Amino acid sequence: MRCDARNQVYGAPAQVAVVDGWWNILTVNGSWLEQAMLLGHGELVKIGANFKRYIEELASRQGETSRALLQGLQAVESRAQNHFVHLYRSTTDGVYYQFSVDCFEVGGRRYATISRVNVTELHDLRQQTIKLSSNLMQAQASLVRAQDDERRRVAAALHDTAAQHLVGVNLGLARLRELSKDPIVVAMAEELSGLLEEFHREIRGVTYVMHPPEVRRSGLHEAVRLLCRGFADRSGLDVALRVYGEDRRRGTAVESAIYRLVQEALTNVQKHAGAHQVRIRLISRVRAFFIVVCDDGVGLPKDRSRARLGIGLPAMRRRVEDLGGCLHLKPGLGAQGTTLAAMIPRDGGADFLPAPMLGVPLGAS
Repeated sequence: MRCDARNQVYGAPAQVAVVDGWWNILTVNGSWLEQAMLLGHGELVKIGANFKRYIEELASRQGETSRALLQGLQAVESRAQNHFVHLYRSTTDGVYYQFSVDCFEVGGRRYATISRVNVTELHDLRQQTIKLSSNLMQAQASLVRAQDDERRRVAAALHDTAAQHLVGVNLGLARLRELSKDPIVVAMAEELSGLLEEFHREIRGVTYVMHPPEVRRSGLHEAVRLLCRGFADRSGLDVALRVYGEDRRRGTAVESAIYRLVQEALTNVQKHAGAHQVRIRLISRVRAFFIVVCDDGVGLPKDRSRARLGIGLPAMRRRVEDLGGCLHLKPGLGAQGTTLAAMIPRDGGADFLPAPMLGVPLGAS
């Protein structure tokens, strides 16, 4: 019986009944009558029987699911709602059903259609979709983590190897200036030394951008505070940051992405917005981070395709989406300024799966 029921195709006949305002059955289709007879409830769903008493009888025998259906009927009966839907798994045959009640009026009298549909196939498809989405998001998160690890490796190599070689060359040039009596050689050594110092500064900047040390050392919240404070000092902008929630200091790819997003947003404001003030909100919740960056600059152009994004923010949008999040850019109030808003799941998308395909949660029983 259980095997046969679960092997019914999704297009199997629905069980349908029409009742009057007192739940008396006016008509019921053969599919429901046949199922009820198999379960020994044939007398309870025949024409003229009271459907509510049928559900009350089931509630006395089968427990939680039937009680949930009875509560739905009572809500419809009290006119608190005209529509009721409940999804559940039958404890007798293991099939997933959608039970629904829809009220209508004819000639001032109230009636209702009641249906029960086998949605096992749709449920199985939904489970497969959730599994595939979870696997995809985990793969994307793993890729982002691998990229972040590679950035750290390259940054460490630049800092520990290339930078040290540059220091050694610079020391050699300094020694050459001390030993040489030729003013041309001394001048050339000084010029090369200056170029090496500039190149060394650029390497330090690259390693900082590739792997900002504050995130792992101080935690995301403190790293963003230091970033905003340093940016305000260098740029002269009024940068106000508010941070909400708990800082777990995990040093994950998600936290690194948030830091880079704030960094890129501030850089974009400085280069293109002509702003005086920047307001940043960083909200850390149990399952996700939320970031909002608002400026009072010139705002977005009317032609959004020509928006001032450069290559930084589009790349960051892809990175955010790879982590299961989303990023939006829109005009500020009164079309002045720009607002950037983003959400990134704390675990890189693993906990954020598609909503149920039927629009309501499955019952527990």
